[in-house]
Amino acid sequence: MKFQTQTLMLTATLCAALAACGGGDDEPAPSSPAAPAAATFGDCFALSEGVAYTMSDPDQGGADDANTVVKESFEGATRTAVVEMVNATTTRSAATYWTTESNGIRFWGDLVYEGGVAEQKAVHSAGFLLPLNVAAGQSANLSFTDTVTQLTGPTAGQAETIARQATWTFEGFESLTLNGHAFTNTCRVKVAEAGNTEDGPSTFWFARGFGIVKYQHTNAAGQVVESSAVVTVTKSPLEW
Repeated sequence: MKFQTQTLMLTATLCAALAACGGGDDEPAPSSPAAPAAATFGDCFALSEGVAYTMSDPDQGGADDANTVVKESFEGATRTAVVEMVNATTTRSAATYWTTESNGIRFWGDLVYEGGVAEQKAVHSAGFLLPLNVAAGQSANLSFTDTVTQLTGPTAGQAETIARQATWTFEGFESLTLNGHAFTNTCRVKVAEAGNTEDGPSTFWFARGFGIVKYQHTNAAGQVVESSAVVTVTKSPLEW
């Protein structure tokens, strides 16, 4: 999973109250139902196949990016993935794969697309495994390797293995309302990668069924340089 990129979930704002749209009574518009409370850290990482949403453009000013949760083959087995599209199209730009296993949350890798064609694949080693029972305030120190393979172009087939170390700190549960959509007990996680002197930590909010519903990246000075959050929810988890 790339810490300084992309990626994931959004929710839409409906036209507030009828009165705000120029007519109707004074009754407020119904709010979106809240997602069920996560009982544990591991619950925040459960993905619901078919969920679809948009995320705001992290560069501010561009079109929102569509995302959907799928199950598909990756590295010889069926995995769940969050797939990001180019703007609101059905053309893929990235896919990130993880599953909840009996021994932890296993991040498998990701695909980067160009023009809808898979251009690069990164496969994480078994060390990219988060414990299921991390308590608020605790950290998980991960050591793993990424095997990055070029899939297209003149360097197709060439691979590079990169050693990585990252600290994931569970800062606690946090309930968010993003563009009128309530997410109860998201897991706020700060991720810092060892050896990265250009970027500061990233903060991710994981919500059950969706994956990431909000994120912020910082620079070495601690300033937020990129952020995104849910804008619209096209299809919500059945448990909503």
